[in-house]
Amino acid sequence: MFSIYIICLIIFALVLLLLKLLNVKKNYIISIFITLFIILFVINLDSNIKSAVDGVKLVITAILPTIFPFSVICNLLIYYDGIELYSKLLGPLICRPLKLSDNCSFPLAASFICGYPLGAKYASEIYELNYIDKNEYERLLNIASNAGPIFILGSIAIAILNNINFGYLLLIANYLSVIIIGLFTRKKATYINKRKVKNAFANNSFGTNLKNAVENAIATTINVGAFVIIFSVVINMIKSNTMVGTAFYNLEKLLNLPSQFLYNLFLGTMEFTNGSKLIADSEISIIFKLSMISALLSFSGFSVIGQVSSITSSCKPNIKKYIFYKFLQGVISFVITFIFATIFLNSINTSSIYYSRGQILLKIYKLYGIIFILLISTLIFQISYKKYRKLHIP
Repeated sequence: MFSIYIICLIIFALVLLLLKLLNVKKNYIISIFITLFIILFVINLDSNIKSAVDGVKLVITAILPTIFPFSVICNLLIYYDGIELYSKLLGPLICRPLKLSDNCSFPLAASFICGYPLGAKYASEIYELNYIDKNEYERLLNIASNAGPIFILGSIAIAILNNINFGYLLLIANYLSVIIIGLFTRKKATYINKRKVKNAFANNSFGTNLKNAVENAIATTINVGAFVIIFSVVINMIKSNTMVGTAFYNLEKLLNLPSQFLYNLFLGTMEFTNGSKLIADSEISIIFKLSMISALLSFSGFSVIGQVSSITSSCKPNIKKYIFYKFLQGVISFVITFIFATIFLNSINTSSIYYSRGQILLKIYKLYGIIFILLISTLIFQISYKKYRKLHIP
């Protein structure tokens, strides 16, 4: 059986080598792969359409309620000098230890609170507004890059793992891996003093700023949603291909690994939500389950990497470097989770906290509500402060 896969790999490598020797245009190669994608889609049309519909449902139930409202609020905060406010409040606390300028505090806060891909989005926006330079922007992109606490505690810990205690462990590993990446890249960085930039939106009416914020948030939500739907179809195509499943089964057998260990990890690198569910349902120890899920959350998967690449395309960052640091972050997160889980898991009653669907939704909405109220309060304070200064300071 392995000889067949080796022959297939050799043929594939020879085809790539031949295309390179013939100087075939890169666009032609991409066109060939797109054509193959279309053929595979049509061959298994019913299943692929169903997976696309499932992707749409996921966007409506999970992506739309989280990314859209938070994007609107964060956009308004930018329009009303939220970057300056956050740089004063959070800059000395979270930026200076990482040798980032204080202006980087807003994307970091957005990433820590909301998760993928809003950190990358607002890092790109402050770069386009000339708050930071290109080198600092690329470094910030690697640091403001983590799964959100609501997603980890709600969608992963409660909905998939049925134990919120696991969520806290994943959350700690997720944040620690980001901090370690920040410290790891700090050696080559120098502290950049805060740069004053004139706010281009300061003279707009609230209605105009609200309209711009909503339009921007709609574009971001559609962008993210499109990638979720596309990768839902891609994962379904891979799962429908028996050759891929058989290849991973034989490899796992050869390496004496649990069944579907590598297969689920591979699918998780495509899209980490589906991957986390597959890993949670697999027959491996809870320590390895948590470690693998933690690695996927930190790596983010090619779906999120595609979203980040699309969002940041106008800024032209080094995506290869971004992918390398995401991979490194995933490895670090795996190690941290494995160590913590091995040490502390015995003190956690893994079957003590289970929730009905109604309880899950209630807890998720409570988390949403707390963060949403904090953001709204910050926005109201900032608008009121600007109005006060306008009325009382000549």
